[in-house]
This record gives sequence, C-alpha cells and structure tokens, in this order.
Amino acid sequence: IDEAPINKKLPKELLLRIFSYLDVVTLCRCAQVSKAWNVLALDGSNWQKIDLFNFQTDIEGRVVENISKRCGGFLRQLSLRGCLSVGDASMKTFAQNCRNIEVLNLNGCTKITDSTCLSLSKFCSKLKHLDLTSCVSVSNHSLKALR
Repeated sequence: IDEAPINKKLPKELLLRIFSYLDVVTLCRCAQVSKAWNVLALDGSNWQKIDLFNFQTDIEGRVVENISKRCGGFLRQLSLRGCLSVGDASMKTFAQNCRNIEVLNLNGCTKITDSTCLSLSKFCSKLKHLDLTSCVSVSNHSLKALR
C-alpha cells in the first residue's frame, strides 16, 4: 500500500494536512495501514492537542511518557482528566519533553503530588492553564512555585 496511488499523487504536505483532521483513535488506526501512513499519522504536528478522557482507564504512566517523547515539541494541549494511574514519575518525563505545553488538565489524577508541580514549574515556562481539581496531594506550597 506504500505505493498506493494516493501516496504517489498527493504531496506529503497535503497528506499531512488531511491527517491533521483525524482524531486520536483514527490516527492510530491509520498508522497501522502502511509504513508511509505510519510516518504521516505519527508525525508530531498531528499531536498538538490530545484529550485522553475517553481512554482514562487505559492510560498509564508509560503512555504519557511515550506521548511526550513522540510529540514533545509539538504538544500544546493535553487532557489527562480522570487518568488515575498517572503519577509523578511519568509527569516529570512529560515536563522535560513537552516544554511547549500551554494547557494541561490533570483533573482527578489523584496520584499527582507537589513533585509534578515542581517539574512543571522547572521545565514548562509556556504553561498558561493547569487544572489540578481533585489532586488532593498537591499543596499550596507547590502552587506558589508555579506562579
């Protein structure tokens, strides 16, 4: 399928633009079609805004780490709302790799502690909006570090 007519006739930039309209699930499915589509679907430019709420029960720290490594410089918005398995270690890796993050939703991520806030304050200077609703292990002390 790598030699499929669509891959020959349309320039890579146009195919990337088409892929930019796809949701996370569809992008992952397209990545399995062929080597050429895998490269297109997993291009970081398609992963600027990710909402994993619908997959919250499946999201573990390693998933967040993999996303941060693949999408690092491109990722601007991430919602991990309700992802109970995500903890400080994976969020530290995330903060180190995703320095351009602007909006981060950690609502209900109960394993998150002050350590995550310190990592975000150290590495994510472009962060504008952070939702820590129901993150009961985050103290006022670390919130001051985020200012």
